[in-house]
Amino acid sequence: MACSKYTLTNTGSTIVNFSYRRCDDSMWDYQVELIPNQTKNIWVINGTYTVAPAFKSSISFIDEGPFPPISATNTPTPSPSLTPSPTLTPTNTSTNTPTPSVTATNTGTPTPTPSVTATGTNTPTPTQTVTPSETPTNTPTNTPTVTQTNTPSVTPTNTTTSTPTNTASGTPTNTPTPSITASPSETPVLSPTSTPTPTPTPNWTATFINTSSGATIQSFYDDLGTITLAQATGSFPVSPSQVLYGLHGGTGTNPAISVNGTGVINYQFLVNGINVGTGGTVIPATLYLTVGGTPLLSTDVLEVTITN
Repeated sequence: MACSKYTLTNTGSTIVNFSYRRCDDSMWDYQVELIPNQTKNIWVINGTYTVAPAFKSSISFIDEGPFPPISATNTPTPSPSLTPSPTLTPTNTSTNTPTPSVTATNTGTPTPTPSVTATGTNTPTPTQTVTPSETPTNTPTNTPTVTQTNTPSVTPTNTTTSTPTNTASGTPTNTPTPSITASPSETPVLSPTSTPTPTPTPNWTATFINTSSGATIQSFYDDLGTITLAQATGSFPVSPSQVLYGLHGGTGTNPAISVNGTGVINYQFLVNGINVGTGGTVIPATLYLTVGGTPLLSTDVLEVTITN
């Protein structure tokens, strides 16, 4: 494999990044950053250097020629490039747990109708004065006795009305008129049984995890503009300690996220479970999510994680 030495300088005012395959061990370096006015020498396998179109105008690119040089007698020792240690990020595995169906069974228990025994004792105590011009007065005394069994219900009221009739001979006639109110019986009401229906969980194709303390995933976009998530569990921006799920439906070229905040974050990008980008960066920053800006298919599963 042929190799070359490139000298790269960031002549812009924002952080840029690029990817290439190292000449010394054939390993890929993804999303290598250049801060403003920084210069880096890289030894690259020919044809593997890639940079997003938006960054090309900000990078001064000098091809130093083949490596090792054809006329050189001494083998130059390339400066080692610092490879950030990957941060292990736990993978959240969604497990569909069936929700048990709870069936409430109502057992109707009949309530016995209380037996009401009304015992009326009429004790008329007439006070009579045998005088044709006076009307005697009768005062009846009623003592009802109510006996209830089990569940109490409406208490019947026994009213006994005595109507005395006095004749001139002084012999009164009492006509009692009892009034009895019956107790209504209670009919148990059975509540209907409802069975909850579990809601299936979609197979998300886009997951954005923010476990940082001060960074915010501001937006998700490509060369065509903002990418809208279907059936999303929330919306952008994704603040610290938040997770956003959704369906991306496929993207255009150079899918990326913008991250706002201050300081330094670590990041990791997985596509279909394969690590396609990991490292650290100063924020705010734009992070490209695929190698060489390759579009995501609608079936590709993307997982983005940022941490402190």
